[in-house]
Amino acid sequence: MCGIWKPELADLYHQQTKRTWMELEKKLITLERLKTLRFERFKEVSGLDFDVTEMSKVYIDFLSQSDDLFPGTVELLEGLYKKYTLVLATNGITSVQRGRIAATDTEKYFKAIVISEEVGVAKPDPAFFKIASEQSGNPAKENILMIGDSMTSDMRGAANYGIASCLIVPPHKEVPVPGADDPKPDFIIRNFDQLKEILR
Repeated sequence: MCGIWKPELADLYHQQTKRTWMELEKKLITLERLKTLRFERFKEVSGLDFDVTEMSKVYIDFLSQSDDLFPGTVELLEGLYKKYTLVLATNGITSVQRGRIAATDTEKYFKAIVISEEVGVAKPDPAFFKIASEQSGNPAKENILMIGDSMTSDMRGAANYGIASCLIVPPHKEVPVPGADDPKPDFIIRNFDQLKEILR
């Protein structure tokens, strides 16, 4: 990549990738198109000179090897999977998600892993949640809780499918204010201890 990396460039990238993922959720683009489009847009607004296709490949390869988890994630999963049926539901790229699951050794905690690229439909489409429900044994909807960090895919998807939702907002971020047409999460938490309290 030609140019000098500056911290503010990370904000530019996140703006463009968020914009692109939202277009995927609205079915305006495909996941395959997303892989390079986010870097095309970042290249345009950043003024950096790089090969978009190569950057996408390097980025995806790097992410697929990441074993970074929120502190306390494994301990939380250890406690929950013995009491509840856990399903990992993601719009992420298959190679990235499968790679990260392997790197973190977390597959054993989930009865099903539902990845949009593999099932052909993405959150917030109700069809995605129907597949996840079927793969986890078709529990009653009143017994399902969608836990996620996205208002547009997780919370809206839960509302579309008719199940309860719990929004995770990291301490360093502000709680989003739902718009007039946005679903309101049933729960909003800042840490895993609050989630444990909800599930008791």
